[in-house]
Amino acid sequence: MQNGTRKGAGTQAMPTMRSSAGLEDIWQLHWSYAAGVEHNAPAVMIANIDERDQLAAILTGAPTPPAGAGGDAGHSPAHYIKVTARTDGSFTVTNSRNGYSRTYAAKP
Repeated sequence: MQNGTRKGAGTQAMPTMRSSAGLEDIWQLHWSYAAGVEHNAPAVMIANIDERDQLAAILTGAPTPPAGAGGDAGHSPAHYIKVTARTDGSFTVTNSRNGYSRTYAAKP
């Protein structure tokens, strides 16, 4: 999912995608504040996650720490999700932030 921290991956979109036939996983470019803990993908499948204090403040309603690496200020370094496709139809998705990857078999 190409999303930002405050756009896309909302509480209505995520359950709709998860109920789509054949969809195995959701990989996100950014942790989504709108989706909250319940609707974001597992952290290993999210390329850019804000700093712990920034997330805690937003999720608990506490005063938000000054902008820096988190929120809409951008990520530094910015991480990406890499998809390596094979001619047989299988592919591997890799999170550059943590090196986590998963290989998906070709569908008949």
